[in-house]
Amino acid sequence: MILILIVLSVLGFALLNVFAKKSWQTAVSLVLGVVFVGSLVALMANLTYHFGMEKEVTSKTTALVSSGDSDAFDLLLYQPLGDGTEKVYLYKTDSAQEEPKQTGTDKVTNVVETGADSAQLTTDTTRWVYQNDVYRFLFGIADNDGEYVERTNTFAVPDAWEVLSVDQAKKLASLAEEQADTMKTEGQAYVQEKMQAALMADPTMDESEQQAKIAEYTAAYQAEAMKKLVEEAKK
Repeated sequence: MILILIVLSVLGFALLNVFAKKSWQTAVSLVLGVVFVGSLVALMANLTYHFGMEKEVTSKTTALVSSGDSDAFDLLLYQPLGDGTEKVYLYKTDSAQEEPKQTGTDKVTNVVETGADSAQLTTDTTRWVYQNDVYRFLFGIADNDGEYVERTNTFAVPDAWEVLSVDQAKKLASLAEEQADTMKTEGQAYVQEKMQAALMADPTMDESEQQAKIAEYTAAYQAEAMKKLVEEAKK
């Protein structure tokens, strides 16, 4: 609509100035000139400074599953870019998902928060939208309604999750494979030692209680062993 207004005002201004013989025609031509200048300024302000528009933020929260394939622990992966200050995060929202999705790089900020009760991704997307239908009617031809501004991805993960780069994850997998036999032997010795101490403290422990203790000690060893491997992978 604003373009039509500009065209009509400039044509009217030109015609009235050419054929103007009465004072009212001159006055109208001046009004049309003001309309032309005002419309042109408003259009430029819209295109340059988003006049008549405001920023709108939409938020979407999605549950996450581990980006890795390990059953021992959950992972959130990232790929460093350039000097490492910028990162692309690789994430999954469904356990059946074969390949992880990745965050964008066009005006995107990624934040990782730990200590969450469950893993989830909250995406806040900011766009320019028109303040009301009047502005949309005037400047809609610019096709900038809903223009993308920026996006913030907030990854909230429990403390049990590990946040690793792709290379660190590969190193971790390699270390786990190399030390699998050693970890198995050490794990058995650890559980046996713990069970001996537990049976000495409570000789009346029945079979089901013993099995529960074995599962508890096995899980404790695996968690500690994997923690050491993760620390090694991060070096």
